[in-house]
Amino acid sequence: MGFWSKLFGAKTRTSKLSGDSPYLPKKKDEVEVTFATLFTQKGGKFIYSEDCKSSDHYFKLILEENHWKNENVLCFDKNLSDRFHISCQPINIDANEFKVFLISCEYLIANKGSILICNHQLKDFKLDNLPPYIIVYSGLDNFVNDVSEGMTNLKNKYSDRLPSNITTLNVKNSTDEKDFLSYGNSAKSLYLLLQES
Repeated sequence: MGFWSKLFGAKTRTSKLSGDSPYLPKKKDEVEVTFATLFTQKGGKFIYSEDCKSSDHYFKLILEENHWKNENVLCFDKNLSDRFHISCQPINIDANEFKVFLISCEYLIANKGSILICNHQLKDFKLDNLPPYIIVYSGLDNFVNDVSEGMTNLKNKYSDRLPSNITTLNVKNSTDEKDFLSYGNSAKSLYLLLQES
């Protein structure tokens, strides 16, 4: 079953045994659906695209919606800059000159609706020193159940040298900002551009 069908609940045939019996365990949502639900509930903007052409289209719409130009996009990743036809910036640039940060990610954490990143995306920057808006470009193979699974995968992926600056991106939520316990939280306004193929 494709991601789109999972997310929006395509009808499937079910047996009589899989009814709402109090004796059977409750069916859990798949990791992709759990992530998408939590991410959007927190205020993240989740955009699903089936191919490169639709990803290009949605990227342009994000820029238009916010009145951003290509020059307003900070990107350190040569593959992403080539992919979306924007400039790749040197690491020693002043990030405050930009309105939005374009990155890939390591993993999408389903049970938190957050995004695991590290120095491969951030370089030596702290989240506080980056633009308030972040566009994350990802594929379907980045979903994990929780941070623990993401960290285990990160250790396996970079077995020769564990990355530094490992953190999770959280969606900026205006209701949380009123809570003094979240003061200083480096949450950002997030767009997730998820591409199937």
